[in-house]
Amino acid sequence: LATRRYPRDFEKTCKGVFKRLFRVFAILYTHHYQRMESMGAVAHLNTTFKHFMFFCFEFDLVPAAELEAIDVLVQRLREEYQAGERSAPPPPSS
Repeated sequence: LATRRYPRDFEKTCKGVFKRLFRVFAILYTHHYQRMESMGAVAHLNTTFKHFMFFCFEFDLVPAAELEAIDVLVQRLREEYQAGERSAPPPPSS
């Protein structure tokens, strides 16, 4: 198993999956937010989305055009992500 290579289209497939997952988050925020509030699940939604977006930012997984659906929220998270990059300690040297 350790010697198997990833398929040639692995990156493209991952980006497609992440684009679809982003669309699910966009739908939750734009059409089901009140329901999430009534269930007391907004904090969970926000935390999950933040971790998802930080991962997307790190590996450039979702095209910018897709992010426009909930741009205000995405922009706030991007600023927080970039601020964390600047203040992160350097990795330990070997």
